[in-house]
Amino acid sequence: MRQAATTAVVVLAAGLGLGAAHAGAQAQPRADYQAVAHPVTGRVGQTVEVELGVRNGGPGPTSADGVVGGSRAYEVVAPEGTTIVAAPPCRAAGSGDDRTYLCAIGEDFPAGDRETLRFRVRIDEKVDGAEGHVRIVGRDENPEPDPDPGNDSAPIPVEVTDAAPAPKAARPGGHPGTLLIATTSGTALSAGAVLLGLLGAVRRRAH
Repeated sequence: MRQAATTAVVVLAAGLGLGAAHAGAQAQPRADYQAVAHPVTGRVGQTVEVELGVRNGGPGPTSADGVVGGSRAYEVVAPEGTTIVAAPPCRAAGSGDDRTYLCAIGEDFPAGDRETLRFRVRIDEKVDGAEGHVRIVGRDENPEPDPDPGNDSAPIPVEVTDAAPAPKAARPGGHPGTLLIATTSGTALSAGAVLLGLLGAVRRRAH
C-alpha cells in the first residue's frame, strides 16, 4: 500500500510539473501600447495635418482576439482653441463634441509597428498653455496588465506662428525719395519765379 501511494504521489507531481511547463510554453509576451503625438503648428485660421496614433513597443504582438495587448482603441482630444475637421476612420466621442475622437486599433499589430492617422486640425484661436492628448483606452475590459502604463498617454501641444510677416522697410529711391525730389523741385521753381519777379521790378524802376 505504501509503495502504491508513493507511486501515485510521484505520478501526480510529475503531471503537475508537465502541466506547468506546457502552460509556460503556451504563454505569450504582452504588447506594450505607446501613444504617438505631434504638435499642432500653424497660424490662427489655418487647417493643418497632425500625425497621431499608437505604437506597439513589444515584446509581444496583438492577437486577433484582443487578449494580448489589453486594448483595442485610443482616444484623441484636440487642444483647446482647435477643432478636428477630419479624422477618418475614427468616430466622434459624442454629439456636439468636435475635439474628441475614438480610434480603433488593428487586430494584426506586430511588435515594433505603429498605426497612425493624419488628422486635419483647424486652429481657431491662440490659447496659452492649450494641450490635447492621445490616450490608450479600454484596458479595464482585459485581464492582461499593461507592461508600462506611463506611456499610454502623449500630449498634443499647440505652436501658433505669426499671423503675417513684418512689413518691409522702404527701399532707397522709392516713393519717399521721389516725393522729396518733387518737393525740392517745386521749391526751386518757386524761388526762381520770385527771383525773376524781383529782377523785373528792378528793371522797371531803372527805366
